[in-house]
Amino acid sequence: MTTEGPRKHLPLAPHDFEILLSLSHGPMHGYATITAIRERTGGDMVLGTSTLYAAVRRMRRAGLIEEAGERPAQSNGPPRRYWRMTERGDEVLRLEADRIRRAAAAADSVLGDSAEMRKS
Repeated sequence: MTTEGPRKHLPLAPHDFEILLSLSHGPMHGYATITAIRERTGGDMVLGTSTLYAAVRRMRRAGLIEEAGERPAQSNGPPRRYWRMTERGDEVLRLEADRIRRAAAAADSVLGDSAEMRKS
């Protein structure tokens, strides 16, 4: 785990941001995380298991997520590893969300109504 500041992790890769956003609701296993991301993005982002688990390994090493000790009492299926966001992960997620908001505002100021017109 790194002891460097949270801004070191910015900007997050889009799938890392979505994984942290999913875990902000509580611990989840991999398949549930993949499903939540696909549903939240309307299918615009569909992670494969190899992409998810590579990101999980990277974010664990960075101290952004950790394995959750608690698991649901009843599970229909094979045992699963659950992940939760750490305090550092929460801080990085919030900083990234702020960065994205600022970038969107800058884009709006440059593009103005032209971005809205292209949607039509």
